[in-house]
Amino acid sequence: MTIDLDRNEGKNLKLIELKSLKGQFLAASPAIDDRRFAGAVVLMVHHDDEGALGFVINQPVQNLSFYDLLDQLNLKNPYSVTNHLVFHGGPVRASNGFVIYAGRQGLRDETRVIDGVYFSRSLESLRMISEGRGPTDYLVCLGTAEWEPKQLERELIENAWLPCEPKAEQIFREDIDNLWIDVLAEQGIAPATFTNTAGHA
Repeated sequence: MTIDLDRNEGKNLKLIELKSLKGQFLAASPAIDDRRFAGAVVLMVHHDDEGALGFVINQPVQNLSFYDLLDQLNLKNPYSVTNHLVFHGGPVRASNGFVIYAGRQGLRDETRVIDGVYFSRSLESLRMISEGRGPTDYLVCLGTAEWEPKQLERELIENAWLPCEPKAEQIFREDIDNLWIDVLAEQGIAPATFTNTAGHA
């Protein structure tokens, strides 16, 4: 696998159409048609009239450890680094690497997601982590989840996704196996009782 990072450093359909979902979680509904997103929780980092972008934060890449990733990028000095998981951020640009992290780091391409949470695709973000001078709470994602203009709005009307407010501790939690269930539970939804009738998510 070749990893590419930038080395240069619902209820009211009108509201669904107009409100940006940047900074929200999208939990895949139990009835979602796309099996690639079954049980997925997506952290949305962009959403406007031109489309939407997010990262799946609960689907680990198999057979690729964080140490393996650092080695591929010739970052061979993982100072005080625990062996974090690497996640499938989504099916688009699958070889591109992104880091989501807590606390502003001053990187040139640093983009705010919610208060206190940012993301970057700069190699410097991983270099800082490997040298022990970067964030302590972070996720590494390969690929993105992306939607064309109005595609996400259509999927919301079809109840493919359930939006909700994230908490920073949920983004960086270690118990990812139960994240999807817990996010749905906060919305009062049990997967076994979900109905796929539009407007009733």
